[in-house]
Amino acid sequence: MGVLDFIFGRRKKALPEDRNSPLERAMHELALKECPENRKNVYEALLAAMLLIPVPEIPPGLDRGPGLHTTTTEVQFQFSMPLDRNNKRVAPAFTDAEALQNWDPNTPYIGIKAQEFFRLVMGTDVQAVVINPFDPIRKMIRPGGRVTRAELDLLSKGIVPTQIGPKGVQFHLKSNETRYVGIPAKRPSEGLEASLRDKASEVPEIDELYLFQMATKGASHTVIGIVLNKIIARTLEDQIATTLGDHIQRKIEKGESLDFLILRGSFRDQVRATGILIFHR
Repeated sequence: MGVLDFIFGRRKKALPEDRNSPLERAMHELALKECPENRKNVYEALLAAMLLIPVPEIPPGLDRGPGLHTTTTEVQFQFSMPLDRNNKRVAPAFTDAEALQNWDPNTPYIGIKAQEFFRLVMGTDVQAVVINPFDPIRKMIRPGGRVTRAELDLLSKGIVPTQIGPKGVQFHLKSNETRYVGIPAKRPSEGLEASLRDKASEVPEIDELYLFQMATKGASHTVIGIVLNKIIARTLEDQIATTLGDHIQRKIEKGESLDFLILRGSFRDQVRATGILIFHR
């Protein structure tokens, strides 16, 4: 890690300034009412938050007592990755020290910016980050929730998901955002590309599919660009992208991700000139 702010600690009384009040408030509102706006508020609050992460031990040289510190050197540390009741590996994270102590009153912890932590998690086989879990023998004292791996993938890049499905997530690119198009360093498997071609041939609105790498500020995505042969409603466009994504879900290798994007206007022309054509009707 580069220049990061950390909080180091063991057992200490939770101070008001340790609380992630905007995040806690957003999670509470989402628990009361599940809707896109409330979920968006949680994502935005997460990206602005620093989370407390339980660790087996504070790395050597960093145990300088409670409080906020900054490191300018590379730091390696381990974080807890227990199995949940479904035998899936998860990473616990907490909004404040009191919430962490409600889970385990004796564990040391490191505070790290949420987006940076999500980047670390994406390099492991952790399937979700669980925020504010608590020991069953104690009462819940903070709102909490579970951030899935699909959500973590976008949040680790600073992107707010706009729609969550059982097999993927959707997000919108900003209209004025600069995008760079290139060729992926590693193509998906031939079996995956063949499966995409087969499915695209069944959808009469799809005219072409392009494979390309798209870089935006702070993020890079391997993308399947979809060229349609007629104008249709945005809801139908979303359905087409979801159909392709669901079809190849099981063929995506571990650690691999693939985005789907409807191409239009000058950006479509840019992708046609640079990307790899993998399907043409």
